[in-house]
Amino acid sequence: MVFFALSLVLGILVAESMYGAGVLIYLIPLFIFLIAISLVFAFKKSRKFAYIPIAVLVGFACMTSSNVAFNANTIASYQGEFTCTVASDIVVNDSVCKFYVKDINIDGKSYKYSGFVTCSIDEIDFNAGDTISIYGVLKAVEHERFDTFFASSLSKGVGYKIGASSVTFVCDGKLGFVDGVRHKIKKILYEYTDDYTASITQALVLGDKFGIDTDLYSDIKAAGLAHVLAVSGLHVSTLATAIYFLLKKLKVNPKISFGIVVALTFVYSMLCSFTASSLRAVVMSGVFTFASSFGQKKDDLSATAFAATLILLFRPYAIMEVGFLLSFGAVIGIFAFARPIEKVGMKAVDKISPKRHIGKRFVSVFAVSVSANLLTYPLVAYFFGRVPTLFLLSNFFVLPYIMAVYVAMLVLCLLSLVTTWGGFVWIIKFLLVPFRLYVGAVGSLNFATIPVSISIVGMLTYFAIAILLSRYVFLTRVQKCRGALIAASSGLVLGAICALVTVL
Repeated sequence: MVFFALSLVLGILVAESMYGAGVLIYLIPLFIFLIAISLVFAFKKSRKFAYIPIAVLVGFACMTSSNVAFNANTIASYQGEFTCTVASDIVVNDSVCKFYVKDINIDGKSYKYSGFVTCSIDEIDFNAGDTISIYGVLKAVEHERFDTFFASSLSKGVGYKIGASSVTFVCDGKLGFVDGVRHKIKKILYEYTDDYTASITQALVLGDKFGIDTDLYSDIKAAGLAHVLAVSGLHVSTLATAIYFLLKKLKVNPKISFGIVVALTFVYSMLCSFTASSLRAVVMSGVFTFASSFGQKKDDLSATAFAATLILLFRPYAIMEVGFLLSFGAVIGIFAFARPIEKVGMKAVDKISPKRHIGKRFVSVFAVSVSANLLTYPLVAYFFGRVPTLFLLSNFFVLPYIMAVYVAMLVLCLLSLVTTWGGFVWIIKFLLVPFRLYVGAVGSLNFATIPVSISIVGMLTYFAIAILLSRYVFLTRVQKCRGALIAASSGLVLGAICALVTVL
């Protein structure tokens, strides 16, 4: 499964590198594919590797078809009047309104992708779900090869940037069920709490950072806690574990429990707009729950590869998303480094005292935190130019608390929805006080983040050293070979993506 996923990625990268080229050049990959298939089937012992060229071709086809679909279903630019539906809450900062729209209709023709609107208007007389008329300039998101902004926009279904001169209310509308639930949660939060609490809660629960103040978000990143605002494996696994534990206490059949966990986490991911990190977490938690429910052996790398494959088959642009790379980089780092680091740390603690539970807890948190950052730090440095320094302190002391608060947030938001009384979420304001104080204190420190720059050569060198320190040292001979090959391939893929993003 791992090599299928890597081959799929290769096909996607090849297709994206050829974007904008002539039609005839697309015959080259097909020609290479036919040669590869012929060579594979020419040798009996190599036939089991036939999936590799097939996976490359599938990745190539997925990305090419996505590019064709985007170009066919968008209008490059338009200036004039058109109608659309408000698809999000309206955020106002410094007299500038920002919101998303969908169902864009120009001269009777509908367009597939949503749009991000910025405008300056004196009075807002429309809400989410309403139909409005906009007069302004609409431009499709520019698609350059290996453009991370383009990939991030398309992952949200956003294909246009709209500068509105005027906005006119047309008629009332109604949101779909999922959008309606999401909107109701936000409405309750802003009605019964303050802007700070509401923005943090909607980010933690829904993965929506749209309303977070820029300075606040900078402080959160400085504290090394930005990952808690993106619904990821940490959130989904916490939710899945809580549900599975409850079902186990209720003595529900394990096979039924598996179905319930998968269904509820999938609905939750839908509520979070199917972000790459939430989808990865849903697939992996589903695989692990299946293994626990049916008594099967867990395979971390295969589960990760399976999750990546599913996402990339339906959303090939995800390979260029920074969030996608960071999410999978963190998971691979944990699988590759956490156990060896924890093993060494536990031996050190046992030598001091075998009954030091706090020390062992610290070692476990230390191992996971360090291993998750080992493969993501170079990516963070490459894309953002700065890295946090206090992530260990944050993950050891603050993260367990904020995840407990996260569970409480889910319960309180659910109670508010079910009882139609939003007063439950008022409690969240007080639960976030320690988080608020910590983030504010850390954000004021000059050394909370440090500038770091890394080249492609430096990144590939870093990944090579990481391979030697993980798979090569701590595993058996067979595992060393397999792990080294996988790690090398993964490192090269990450490095190639970053290189192409910069060069092309």
